[in-house]
Amino acid sequence: MLARRIPLVFLLLMFLILIPAHASLAKVAAGAPVFIGEQNLDISLGLNGHTVIAWWPPGADMSGDPSISVTVPGNGRSFYLDPAVFSGYTGTWYTHDAKPDIPVFVLYQPQIKLSIWDVDTNTDITGQSVPMSANITYRIDTNVYTALNYTLRPNYNPTDGFFAVTLTSPSGMNIPQIFTGNVGDPATRIIAFNNAPIIRSSPYIWQDGPSWDRYAISTDGGRVYSTGTYTFVATQDLNGMMSSYSDATAIGNVTSGDKTVTFIADVITSSPTVLPSGTAPAATMTATTGTTSPTQQATGQPTATIIPKKTTFSPLPPEIIFLGIGIAALVAVIRRKY
Repeated sequence: MLARRIPLVFLLLMFLILIPAHASLAKVAAGAPVFIGEQNLDISLGLNGHTVIAWWPPGADMSGDPSISVTVPGNGRSFYLDPAVFSGYTGTWYTHDAKPDIPVFVLYQPQIKLSIWDVDTNTDITGQSVPMSANITYRIDTNVYTALNYTLRPNYNPTDGFFAVTLTSPSGMNIPQIFTGNVGDPATRIIAFNNAPIIRSSPYIWQDGPSWDRYAISTDGGRVYSTGTYTFVATQDLNGMMSSYSDATAIGNVTSGDKTVTFIADVITSSPTVLPSGTAPAATMTATTGTTSPTQQATGQPTATIIPKKTTFSPLPPEIIFLGIGIAALVAVIRRKY
């Protein structure tokens, strides 16, 4: 039995050795997208031994001087895309210390937008009030998802992630999981809140959101979730970029800021029965003494109620009965003679 386990242990160890460690998104392929604010970035593949990079406006004559040039220290293996230097210069950066000028990377301003989404109407309901029974989820639009691609980041690990989402209740408590029904019900699932999504395309939508039952009952008979305002926040911290932005510039670049939705109790109304045109409402019969007749219930006008009387018969005197019997017998005798 032990001999069978040894190959499995060996394969597991080899797998762990060959798989890059977490935070392996620093190394960038030549000409790949990068984002302002990334720190300790390895751009050596794009530099290919060069030490100076430069930027020209789109469509500019690259035979002239660039608008900006930067000397890259340490062979580009720990490079900082400082917002103070690179903001305003998005697009392709090229080597510039020796001809020909070759693309090193394509620079982008990071973007992140979080929305609270109504699944039934397919609309953005961020900041709005909706019934407790509404089917909602969260949606993230971002351009930083391209970092989760091994052709662009050669040391990419499928477990790497840099997005985070939080959900807090009206009382400010973190919500780590959602219930799909009443607590203790065998059919109820407990789903972990999607607080660390792996986003490989945009927009990204939390698939389990519509399963959240905010009318779920706890084991003590109380509500698991209260009405009120719930707050979502999304962040992205690719290669430490969050610390590159101040509070004033962070929102929209590395954090979504607070995004809320307010849940209110559903309004239950009784709708009248719609009858076809020209159809009178059906009369209801009742067995209670003293009620109005069916006609009165249908028209709303009082009417006279005719109650039929039972027919009764009084018994005949005995002498009349015997007289009748005698006459019948006499008639029978006469018929026999004739």
